[in-house]
Amino acid sequence: MKKQPEFKGFSEKSLAFLAGMRENNEHEWYEAHKDEYVKYVQEPMKALSFELSDVMLSVDEYFVTGGRTVSRIRRDTRFSRNKLPYKSVSWLVFKRPNKDWISLPAFFFELNPEGYMYGMGFYSAEPSTMKSFRNIIDSQRKRFDEAVDFYYTDKTQPFTLVGDKYKRILDASKDERTMDWYQRKNLCLLAERPVEPVLFNSSLAGTLLEDFFRAAPLYRLFLEASRTPAE
Repeated sequence: MKKQPEFKGFSEKSLAFLAGMRENNEHEWYEAHKDEYVKYVQEPMKALSFELSDVMLSVDEYFVTGGRTVSRIRRDTRFSRNKLPYKSVSWLVFKRPNKDWISLPAFFFELNPEGYMYGMGFYSAEPSTMKSFRNIIDSQRKRFDEAVDFYYTDKTQPFTLVGDKYKRILDASKDERTMDWYQRKNLCLLAERPVEPVLFNSSLAGTLLEDFFRAAPLYRLFLEASRTPAE
């Protein structure tokens, strides 16, 4: 069996390549710096994915894992107004293998020239999924409270709740804390971090796993909502 690469962290050169790609988004520049992309971005990103994969399968046994979680640098410009050929960020996503994965919950990590971000949630939840999530809040209140308790009581947790909200009040009887979730059109827990030492060593993997596990019970609620959308 082929030994999987060991994750040792990213480097300043990882960020320098992404910054350079942002400033020089053209075929000639990429080809001249392709070796830097492979060595400082692609290879450590794949190593990080392999480092996380076995444990993430305990969260969801159906996750796509390993190198297949890592984004490609070439952009698909066929249906986009943005015709720049390359991405200036790199990411990995733990998601279920589904062509409509953007409407399913997922865990993610992204490296960009200014630092990194990671979290869990929907890229674009279906309205029926969010209605189902609200039904879960109403019918399984204890389970919901337990799933989100860390967000309010754990002072070390890094996430911020993001996602557009309905302007009209959906249920005025809900308390302020519940309304923060109930009113959302989309939901995501997001941690945005600057360039800092943990990015450049192997401990990044442990940090991600610790925070992903905090969000695991909420992921299961999101998954249930997406699998049983309300009419």
